[in-house]
Amino acid sequence: MMMTPRSRALRITADAVRLMVLASAVAVGVTSLEGALLLALLFLALLVPRAARLPALLDLLVCAGLTWATWSQVWHWYRVVGWYDTVVHFVTPGTVAAALHLLLSRFRLLPSPDDVRLRRAAVPLTTTAVGATVACLWEMCEWLIVDVIGEPIRVGYQDTVADLAAGMGGSLTAGLLLAWWAARDGRAGAAGPGP
Repeated sequence: MMMTPRSRALRITADAVRLMVLASAVAVGVTSLEGALLLALLFLALLVPRAARLPALLDLLVCAGLTWATWSQVWHWYRVVGWYDTVVHFVTPGTVAAALHLLLSRFRLLPSPDDVRLRRAAVPLTTTAVGATVACLWEMCEWLIVDVIGEPIRVGYQDTVADLAAGMGGSLTAGLLLAWWAARDGRAGAAGPGP
């Protein structure tokens, strides 16, 4: 399938984000081995949407969201303002949930968002369930960072519940957008090829 100029630009931008992550891993390695390791792992994770050939916009959104969340951890941006953490926990699981939904549907582990046999609510509900799992895994990682590794980050019951709620809200939003995109794409396909 031939890429449009818009898709090509989005893909190039996502690749630029990947290169920035790699460069930041090297730069951070001078002062923090843990930060460099975290950024190196992020770089490897960001290769997945590229290798899977996810839609270019989703590839860019996953790259931007995960990079933002990781940089926030490495450079302690979470300490700037109280609501910042909640925004990151809203955006990141949502983008990851949409990407995982598409990937898992390719392996027939989840129904495809454009499956016409699905009820309208199926895609948002499924994406929300995937995102809730992502949010839970994130909170488990935060527990590991605090209780096992001993990093001083702000956690606690209220923070955990707020983060989980934000992750589910972001995933529901992503699921609604994914369902809208699949319906719009289906209508465009039914109408014939566009310009």
